[in-house]
Amino acid sequence: MMARRMYWYKDVVPFTAMAALQCANVGLNIVFKAATLKGMSFYIFITYSHAIGTILLLPLSFMFPRTTVLPPLKLHIVFRLFLLGLIGY
Repeated sequence: MMARRMYWYKDVVPFTAMAALQCANVGLNIVFKAATLKGMSFYIFITYSHAIGTILLLPLSFMFPRTTVLPPLKLHIVFRLFLLGLIGY
């Protein structure tokens, strides 16, 4: 019974999540194409999609609160984040 449960968590759940995210990505691309063909601005579409994502994901942070304490933020980590953002831009 325990081995079967571990199989479920280690193999089936990540695969299902990956497939669901790919389907959501394709759906978002289809909606984006349809919206831009009708004249919607790229920036407005991004704003709406981020707002919908926030509305959907924000309640999860209250349902599943963090149980571990984060380590303190050090200067070299902040510098690495800044450099990563600069390179990504």
